[in-house]
Amino acid sequence: MRRLGRIAFAAVAAASLAGLFRPEVALARRQPPPPVIPTEETKQAEQLYRAARYPEAVAAAKAALNKNERYTPAMLVMAKAYYKLHKFEWMRKLWEMMQANGASNSEKAEIYQLLGFLEIDQKNVPGAIALFKQAAEAQPDNAMLWNNLGAEYLTAKNYAEAAPVLEKAVQLQPGFAKAHLNLGDAFRGAKDYERAQAEYQKALQLFPNYADAVFNLGILYLDADKMPNMDLFAKQNAAIQYLQQYKQMMGGTLPVSDPADTYILEAQEGIKKEEKRLERLKKQQEREAARAAKKAADDAKKAGAPEGQPPEGAPPAPGATPAPPAGPAGPAIPAPPAGQ
Repeated sequence: MRRLGRIAFAAVAAASLAGLFRPEVALARRQPPPPVIPTEETKQAEQLYRAARYPEAVAAAKAALNKNERYTPAMLVMAKAYYKLHKFEWMRKLWEMMQANGASNSEKAEIYQLLGFLEIDQKNVPGAIALFKQAAEAQPDNAMLWNNLGAEYLTAKNYAEAAPVLEKAVQLQPGFAKAHLNLGDAFRGAKDYERAQAEYQKALQLFPNYADAVFNLGILYLDADKMPNMDLFAKQNAAIQYLQQYKQMMGGTLPVSDPADTYILEAQEGIKKEEKRLERLKKQQEREAARAAKKAADDAKKAGAPEGQPPEGAPPAPGATPAPPAGPAGPAIPAPPAGQ
């Protein structure tokens, strides 16, 4: 009985141990608990950031990261708050942490954009373009990112690259008035004035009080080489009207350094110059007509022709009957012999 019992015990113990140390059971026990998702703390940090309470946003994001040090949404809020606080080195450090912890494409796009703004502050236009391009490629359905890239191409006066990028922005978000304005600038820079006018007007349709669009229409008419069905006077007067409308829209908020008055004066000077040019042209034509008449009279005198008659060899006057041509000469008749 003891032997049987021992064997039975050994079999039960072996079965129990086999169950305890099966690979899947052991693996399950070694796994850490699921990570905490600090949603509420991160949401609070985002709300504080949107309220421009940046130090408090940093504190709330830290509270989120204390619960989960790998939570990239909290890192993003903290990085944005540090950007606003001009603590750029801390922002860059957080960007490194986000990359190491698998930041999403949308998170990457936001950081690329912030880094691009830093390059703008340093007046590094090529660097800003490269970063805005990375931002747009990371989140290609975001119209704002394409608009920002297009705006930086405009800064570089690269109108050929700006236009398709800004067209993408307005395709993604047709109601994006700022993108239509920038697209108008790209067309104006490329001297495609009709399309520029259409984009500025579209921006005004979307936002009737858009003073920048009115200002840009004034600049368009001022700078364009020509506009359809408009002479220089009509074009310059249109520029003046738009720029005066812009001043009215801005009212008391118009800064002293605003160039609107300078551009209005430039358009008025352009009208005066054109008036003087046309007056000079008229006088020149009158002088040339007088010289031509005098030359004709002098030529008539030199040829000895009666007054009012064309000189010899001159073409007949219009309506005069030409003289009949001389007939062919006949054979010569010999003289008769002498004495006959």
